[in-house]
Amino acid sequence: MGGTTVEETFSLQLSGSPKRLQQFMQQLPNAVFLVDRTGTILEVNEILLRVTGYAREEILGQPFHLILPYKGTMEQFYRNILEKERQKVVPAEVEWRSKQGKSGKSTAMILYQAEEAQYMIHLFQLNRDMRYPLPLRLIQKLSNDTSLGMVIVDGEGHIVEISQLACKLLGAERAQVLNKHIDQVFAGVPEEHRLIQRDLLKGVKLQSKPMYWSYNNQRFELLVDAGTLQDESGETLGAFVLFKDITNLRSIEQKIERNERLAMIGQIAAGTAHEIRNPLTSIKGFLQMFSQLFTDMGMDREKSYTEIMLTEINRINSLVNEFLLLSKPRDVQYSLVDLNLAFEELMPIVESQAILHGIEVRFDSRGQLPNVVGDSELLKQVFLNICKNGIEAMGNEGILQITHHITDDGERLSIDIHDTGPGIPPYVIDKIFDPFYTTKEEGTGLGLSVCQKIIHDIGGQIRVSSKGFGTTFHILLPFV
Repeated sequence: MGGTTVEETFSLQLSGSPKRLQQFMQQLPNAVFLVDRTGTILEVNEILLRVTGYAREEILGQPFHLILPYKGTMEQFYRNILEKERQKVVPAEVEWRSKQGKSGKSTAMILYQAEEAQYMIHLFQLNRDMRYPLPLRLIQKLSNDTSLGMVIVDGEGHIVEISQLACKLLGAERAQVLNKHIDQVFAGVPEEHRLIQRDLLKGVKLQSKPMYWSYNNQRFELLVDAGTLQDESGETLGAFVLFKDITNLRSIEQKIERNERLAMIGQIAAGTAHEIRNPLTSIKGFLQMFSQLFTDMGMDREKSYTEIMLTEINRINSLVNEFLLLSKPRDVQYSLVDLNLAFEELMPIVESQAILHGIEVRFDSRGQLPNVVGDSELLKQVFLNICKNGIEAMGNEGILQITHHITDDGERLSIDIHDTGPGIPPYVIDKIFDPFYTTKEEGTGLGLSVCQKIIHDIGGQIRVSSKGFGTTFHILLPFV
């Protein structure tokens, strides 16, 4: 059985969705447009827009005479060519016209789809205008690059070339922004926040300028270069913007900075923790002796003072212990940890803490958790710390929910601890794992740093998501 003919392909594409048809036309190597029986242009591809200079919105819904200056109807135009060429798939020489009024001859092939009464017109000779010299071939190559953002505008501010990465950041198809004015593309966006600004056409230049751009709740960090394009006489013909997405690079730099801070604290902790502990041990011993002495002598008020001092001594000891956890890797004996058993021992503590605050606890993963390799006590410390943070964040009412799922790659277990508190503001969420950063009046700012180190040491990761209402900590662990 023979292969699918061009006409059959056309028919199959028309029977699909408009998006499917548009994708089909974009893949064609020629300038192509689709016309209905009344002669109205229904769809065009990017090559046609680039050569004729029209924006997509300027050409859709217009009569086909806009491109083919023929005085009759589309049906008459088609029949006229049929009579000349005497074949169904019609290659013929036609005249075409651009937005600037430029006209020329082109070899055209017209495919008629009877069921829809639509004509698909291929203009082959326009491709000669697309056979750029080497510098322009480079521009065409860059426009398809997914790692480099490129936008070129003409002297009036119309986008004449744009790369795939730039389209991704704008959330638009290339055909939808090609030949469109930047005021239309960035409608509603203040001038100072636009990715492409009109001041570029006035000679403003940018070199390795950091810039932020947000789309669809995703923030991109960009490194931008921009300048103008002049002719031989120095007159400005347009401007260009080049940028690299350095979001991942910035994330790596921030992780390196955080690790350096942790290493610095580790060095301080290793050198001072034992020196602090020695005098504390002596002070605590004498206070305990005084407390017993005051008890024997019936001096209740003095005894209460010693109890307060002992509480503060224990608080200092707790802080020193957290310092030690942030120091150089300890000689931890890792073993196979049954998370079901760990949570069975942990949940009474969490639930008792929740009752004090009027919080409901929901643990939906009882008996369903796999085993992981780690230190059971340290893992319980992480879960308890994050649960307590969630309980305290909710105040006197709310729900603390603990669930789990396997990540998409199938390699890690995610323990998800969700609270229904007020959430974490965006300007805070990037700092919560920094040592000594805390929003609590009596917090040390080391709790989450310690948790992060414990999880990192066993090859895991902690992620946080907060969307204005409620916060979820995702504790990712390699499982067995």
